[in-house]
Amino acid sequence: MKKIFTIFGIAAMAFVANAQQTIALSEDFASYSAGGNTASTGTNAPNGTDVYNPGTATNPIPPVANFPAGAKAYSAGGMVKLGTSSATGSMTSKTLDLSTDGGNVVITFDVKGWTGTPSTITVKVTNLADQTVNYVAVMSGTPESKTLNFTGGQANSTVTFETTNTSFRAYLDNIVVKTVSGTLGISDVKNAKKGNFVKNTFVTNSEITFGADVKDVKIFNMFGQLVKEASVRQNETVNIAELAKGNYIVTGTVNKQAVSQKILKD
Repeated sequence: MKKIFTIFGIAAMAFVANAQQTIALSEDFASYSAGGNTASTGTNAPNGTDVYNPGTATNPIPPVANFPAGAKAYSAGGMVKLGTSSATGSMTSKTLDLSTDGGNVVITFDVKGWTGTPSTITVKVTNLADQTVNYVAVMSGTPESKTLNFTGGQANSTVTFETTNTSFRAYLDNIVVKTVSGTLGISDVKNAKKGNFVKNTFVTNSEITFGADVKDVKIFNMFGQLVKEASVRQNETVNIAELAKGNYIVTGTVNKQAVSQKILKD
């Protein structure tokens, strides 16, 4: 089928969308066409043979080359299903060089769960802190798109996806692992104090609140792509409900000075 987060302000910075990307892995699980991903029984249920331990199954589906190791993983109509009612599931990537582009690793994927919500899945990168992702999409619904950022990527690394318990069986698709380098050009801004620009760097209600009149508001994702533009007055808000959870850079002009702030949308 075709975030432990650290929140910190980048005061007085102008964002230059100059990101270079190196794709280390891209997997759409097209070879996992057997079975389905919208029901637990019948023709729309996942295939019943573990791709990593097929036993005596006839003509079993082999693991995809991008994820050669794992346990309790099943073909599911162009997705992979991890886990069962009695065992957690996992899959580990082939060896990747994640040291390129300064070791700034970005992992994107689509995920949905079984029937209970909310669910979680853990993503592990060699020698880096694990990240556990929450999601609410269920088997009968549409997958959610997730983005994770890791720093300190190394050569000879692997990426592992793992369900956290047997209640949280997960369907995964469209996994991309890349390294990204971007440039943040720093400028001294004497008249723009931290509290005068973005008031809520941790955005929990899809509204960014501004503490000053700001012209030319631009919001960039961590790939350096412009995702939203606006102009606001003091104490006005910009709605970002359409943006995925994750980190963004907000830039603008306050009192003729360029300012920038990193935010986290939860």
